[in-house]
Amino acid sequence: MAFKYSISNWIYGDEDLETTFQRLKRYGYDGVELMGEPARYDVGEVEALCEKYGLKVLSIAGMYPWPTEERDLSNPREEVRRRAVQYLKDCCDFAVRLEAGVIIVVPSAVGKVLPVGEPRDEEEWLKAYDKEWKLAVESLGEAALYAEKQGVVLAIEPINRYETFLVNTCEQGLRMIQEIRSPAVKLHLDVFHMNIEERDVAQAIRAAKGVLVNLHVADSNRTAVGEGHIDFKAVLEGLLDIGYEGMLTLEPLPPVPDPYMAARMKRFMHLWDDYARISIERLKDIEGELRGGESRG
Repeated sequence: MAFKYSISNWIYGDEDLETTFQRLKRYGYDGVELMGEPARYDVGEVEALCEKYGLKVLSIAGMYPWPTEERDLSNPREEVRRRAVQYLKDCCDFAVRLEAGVIIVVPSAVGKVLPVGEPRDEEEWLKAYDKEWKLAVESLGEAALYAEKQGVVLAIEPINRYETFLVNTCEQGLRMIQEIRSPAVKLHLDVFHMNIEERDVAQAIRAAKGVLVNLHVADSNRTAVGEGHIDFKAVLEGLLDIGYEGMLTLEPLPPVPDPYMAARMKRFMHLWDDYARISIERLKDIEGELRGGESRG
């Protein structure tokens, strides 16, 4: 079965959703990953756009910004964790209404590179890390019970050490999944982050056999596939080796740190189309080659 191709719409900032759908339709994508901001969308309008352009909402990208704390699943403050768990439950409801089966979860806030209190002593740091790990497991365990009832998967995403401190590698993600022990908790990987943290990206993918449900894709410089140094043939070989049938969700960004800023800068407008087109063309060419000469189609 061919991979399903998607794009995470958070990379387009505040772009009108129909403009995004038009782009995805134009370049042959199967669906979209919607930003996990349920209040931002009218579900009926999203459903109408899906029908109009023949696309599906394939996943929801949870948003966990720091230092606002509101969605920090590992926070020592109980009221913060309670709000974070409720946010995940709201995302589950949102996903169910749109028939999206996967919600991406970062177990500690993005931008939070130290435990709360910012301990600098090694012993205190390790103690704080262990405490926040256990709190994240507890929070996700509670959210997972709700996700199970809703028929939705929560997919833990390891991201690099410069953006969060708790879960950075595939191995750590797998360990957290084992500790939570819920059929509703799986793994999401991101090739850009893996390029920083993993010794061998393809081997890390193979280690995720049976639990990997979604993959974010951008090159080493977080631009289009083929514009950096990641070996995407090896990446796709790893996926084929484990029988992966999930999404390849593109997440390339222009050379600025804030996609909302980039969306307002005319000098980058052409990149949205260029990156979407180039990435899917190159990935489908590699996929076709590995599957035995199948057409790009």
